[in-house]
Amino acid sequence: YKQIIFSSSPTYIDTGKMGENWGTGLPIQISSAVMGRGQQRFGIYCAVCHGATGAGNGIAQKFGLNTVQSLLQDRIRTMADGEIFDTITHGKNTMLGYGDRVQVIDRWAIIAYLRALQKSQGGAVLADVPAEERVKLESQ
Repeated sequence: YKQIIFSSSPTYIDTGKMGENWGTGLPIQISSAVMGRGQQRFGIYCAVCHGATGAGNGIAQKFGLNTVQSLLQDRIRTMADGEIFDTITHGKNTMLGYGDRVQVIDRWAIIAYLRALQKSQGGAVLADVPAEERVKLESQ
């Protein structure tokens, strides 16, 4: 029996808030399994509207949903992780909430995958590169 949890407490992991503010940071241990789960869940729940790369060009546009946001824009790249969690949970504007369909842990896995996706789509900076690899890059 695997326990399914959609929300259970007023803590950061369940709300995305630290006190009265949106929190930043992922409250789960990141692993290749978590990233894989995030990629899978992103593909199921997010890519239809936001597209496989998060550019806002999912198949839903072909059916008239033209208000989908690109997840690659600076506004969302700099958005607190907790606010993204809240948006996934409750929705925003034309986006429906997924809090009753996507477990808490999977929402955080989606955010972990989204952050990696944003970096892969032009959002990486030199500080993201490990120090030993940065030295190699700077010497080229």
